[in-house]
This record gives sequence, structure tokens and C-alpha cells, in this order.
Amino acid sequence: MYYVIRDSEKLPPSIIHEDHYFAWYNPMKKDHRVEFRGTMNQCYDFMATCPTQVRSQSL
Repeated sequence: MYYVIRDSEKLPPSIIHEDHYFAWYNPMKKDHRVEFRGTMNQCYDFMATCPTQVRSQSL
């Protein structure tokens, strides 16, 4: 399982593996937002087809 994580409105979202997610982020804190969960290919597809807010910041 992979996660698309947004931890800043100024930076593009990141795709990270669930092991790293739980090592780096505390799910109980509100300092980040999980945009999507799925396989790595599904996460890349989400990043390619997600709303313009995410795509415009990653360009």
C-alpha cells in the first residue's frame, strides 16, 4: 500500500510506502493530509489525473 501525502500547500504531494508513512507521520496529528491510498501505479495515476490544484503545484 502506498499513500499520496500532502504536508504543505506550497509543495507537491509525495508518494510514500505505508512503512515509511507510519515511521515519518503520526496519523493522529493534523500536520498532513492523505490524498489517496492504493498501489504505486494507482497513486501515479491519481497524481496524473487529480484536480488542477495538485497538478499546478507540482509543475
